[in-house]
Amino acid sequence: MQHVVATRPPRGRAGSRSRPRAWAYWALAPTVVALLAFNYWPLLRTTVLSFQSSDLFGRPSGFVGADNYASMLGSPDFRRTLLVTSLFVLLTVAGKLLVGLALAVPLSRRLRGTAFSRATVLIPMAVSAAVAGLAFRALMSPTYGLLDQIAIALTGRPAGWLTEPTMALVSIVVVDVWISIGFVTLLLIAAIDAIPVDVEEAAALDGAGRMRLLRSVTVPLITPTLFFIVVTQSVQAMREFTIIQVVTGGGPARATQTLVFDIWAKAFGGTADYGAASARGIILLVVIAVLTAVQFGVLERRVNY
Repeated sequence: MQHVVATRPPRGRAGSRSRPRAWAYWALAPTVVALLAFNYWPLLRTTVLSFQSSDLFGRPSGFVGADNYASMLGSPDFRRTLLVTSLFVLLTVAGKLLVGLALAVPLSRRLRGTAFSRATVLIPMAVSAAVAGLAFRALMSPTYGLLDQIAIALTGRPAGWLTEPTMALVSIVVVDVWISIGFVTLLLIAAIDAIPVDVEEAAALDGAGRMRLLRSVTVPLITPTLFFIVVTQSVQAMREFTIIQVVTGGGPARATQTLVFDIWAKAFGGTADYGAASARGIILLVVIAVLTAVQFGVLERRVNY
């Protein structure tokens, strides 16, 4: 009898255990509903549309199986779009890392004017991508742009920032790096500031110069931040649309048409082919997932936590 009384929980205690659990479900309900409505339902709808054709008004006109995927993967224009997307992601991520390190290393020193310089570097974070794109488009204009006038003064001919296919890709890379450089530099400054001073002093006593200190001490100790920047900025570059639309409009001759811009062109560029656009959206999702998995599988092994 004493054993039964000891193992049975009191009624009041059982009620107090179930009450927080019920409140937890109610608290999670809005988040779950929002995820289902704005994330998973559009993904499911996009997947279904990718297997359907569209009429002139963009309405689904019938199940076509994998025809949208077959025509897309067999198109030379789509393969060129993937190449442009890969170059854009590679150049922007590399540019952000190199420029960010070049700015963060001197700004991490406690010198006179460092606080003002740090605030100046963060200015691009306060500028929207559309405004920055319009400003750079004016600077790169082939008729009155300041950058083109400088190129003519130095080389005797225009650089073709927006008219030459190669230079147009470089132009949108420059704009994307400029917009994100404040955020990247801020992360790198915080990572460098977290390095123990004793480690740098010990390396200096062993005769390490500035470049050796940067290569053998600073960079290895900030690899978690570098890895975070590579992953997040790669995904951001894969989804970039505003800069391309404002600066080059995907041209000239599709030289700056990335996968996201191709999705927009299929859906809203005049054809209203939502089936083809949905198939490209699914491919974009797969590419981002594979790229992220490869980065975690390859680069994370070199991160020093």
